[in-house]
Amino acid sequence: MPSIQISTITYNYLLEGPPNAPLILLTHALMSNLHMWDSTVLALNQANYQTLRFDHIGHNLTPPPPPSNPSQTYTTEDITHHMHTLVQKTTNQPHLKAVIGCSIGGVLALRYAMLHPSTVETAISLCAPGIKSLEKTKPLWTQRIQQFETDQREGTDTLCRATVDRWLPGTAPHDEAVRSEALEHVRTCTLEGYKVLADAIRGYDYGGELGRLEGVRCVVVAGGRDGAVDSEVLRGVAARIHAPGGARFVLMEDAGHIPPMHRAEEFEALVLAALEEA
Repeated sequence: MPSIQISTITYNYLLEGPPNAPLILLTHALMSNLHMWDSTVLALNQANYQTLRFDHIGHNLTPPPPPSNPSQTYTTEDITHHMHTLVQKTTNQPHLKAVIGCSIGGVLALRYAMLHPSTVETAISLCAPGIKSLEKTKPLWTQRIQQFETDQREGTDTLCRATVDRWLPGTAPHDEAVRSEALEHVRTCTLEGYKVLADAIRGYDYGGELGRLEGVRCVVVAGGRDGAVDSEVLRGVAARIHAPGGARFVLMEDAGHIPPMHRAEEFEALVLAALEEA
């Protein structure tokens, strides 16, 4: 897979689909990787969209921060700037038909659109943990990091399994198959990468900057069976965004935290419809 150096990070990425077609940037959930978008990308490419996706810092094939500076932190602001640089360097143009993100990626998608509203037509934010860091969840990240450290020391995967179970509920064979696939994704996350994004997700607040989205079409998506994010939090986020016509809130009632995998066909229909409206 191709890679590109941005700041001190060598990002793994994939640019796929018809050259010169409208471009869509995708950003994945913490502990997952760019393969959570496999089905989405296939659908978008078949619909004549070009897609750009990447692995977050210390996730899958993007390595952690260099050993020379292991304590380096990266905020959501830093990562958003990296995303913009990635678009410019890999496509030689800044315009996006859409930016789509899930979980922390949902935060990053909205922030990208806030910072570059003239170059983004549509922002689709999935299962994001609110427009600012939620105080009640901050201790959970400390506990999860401690569990990751224990797993690494003891050769177990307790955090990986707990994460996938929280993300993707259900007892049907399809649910079990998706959990199995997602488990392989989360196992590619390094402890260092987990810490970087956990720190980032505990330290942002964009509640006072939603006005920047006034020129961007916004869709906020929640999973009705999401064990990580309360759908009412996201309904509230959508209500506060004064995008053209107001932000659209969509509740995927049978989806968990990763709709692009858990309910792929429904999610892809939603995205394609939103893109056609733009």
